[in-house]
Amino acid sequence: MEDIYTWSNDMYPLVKKSFDERYKQKINYIGEVAGIVSRKETSYKLDSLGGYGLLADYDGNLAVSSGTGGFTEVITPTEYALAMPVSYKDAKNDMLFAANKVGIRLADSAYMTVWHAFCALFGGAQEAVGADGVAWASASHPISSSVDSGTFSNLTNKALSLEAICEAQASLANVTTADGLPFMANYDLLLVSPELESTAKTLCGVNAQAAPLTNPKTGIGGNPVYGMRYMVIGGDAGFTNGRWAIADSSLLTEALKLVYLSEPTVLVSPRENPLVTDYVAYVDFAIGFGDARAIIFSDPSLGKASGN
Repeated sequence: MEDIYTWSNDMYPLVKKSFDERYKQKINYIGEVAGIVSRKETSYKLDSLGGYGLLADYDGNLAVSSGTGGFTEVITPTEYALAMPVSYKDAKNDMLFAANKVGIRLADSAYMTVWHAFCALFGGAQEAVGADGVAWASASHPISSSVDSGTFSNLTNKALSLEAICEAQASLANVTTADGLPFMANYDLLLVSPELESTAKTLCGVNAQAAPLTNPKTGIGGNPVYGMRYMVIGGDAGFTNGRWAIADSSLLTEALKLVYLSEPTVLVSPRENPLVTDYVAYVDFAIGFGDARAIIFSDPSLGKASGN
């Protein structure tokens, strides 16, 4: 029975295939709003939005930019791992079934670990301090790193409604980027707490979820946000108590990054006991943001606290 010593390695390619396919299928949802990057360095530098100012007249001499005056967030990945034991008996009875089961379950655990961190960043937006020194959702973001550059707010206190969305969409119309140029945004994505999903469907249309990307029906019934995509940021770590946000989905993928030092994978770790082996899901990642202009948050409880 030579296979009793090699079965775990024989089964590994099947587990890996099942794991990779399952994770790739699920991570596309987060990829709708967060840029996904893989790095070899132990940290990733994420600059705020904006360029280097207007191009200068060229007279044979090159003008040199003095920089954006923006902020740089440093994102540092953290390791996560989970082992799942498989017995020789289960593998011998039906190796393909056992491999699919362990691969899918470990991929789900890996994805939910990333999803939890993703939701927690949104859920803690009023506490998670960025490179500009204030929370991601704040009424006092400095426009640039220059002294007395002024501030802007990406935090409101209105309950979700058509009027509140339109008001939020217009709220950053006069804001500039750190280099002093007008900030241009198309807030085309609505992010809601689970209890607001029915309201999001009413406002955006049932088929305007984050996927598919587009809804060809727009402006139905005079509703200016019909066809706007929506996404539920749910679970215990996400939006709660009627909290919501709107975002420019294109800019958000620039300002919000899921950074892998090691992308999710599954490893095999045989034990001294040849009748049991461990398959180990592993990922080294972090999620961070570099600019607050791409998203506007609303926490209705702030309005209740102030009596508005």
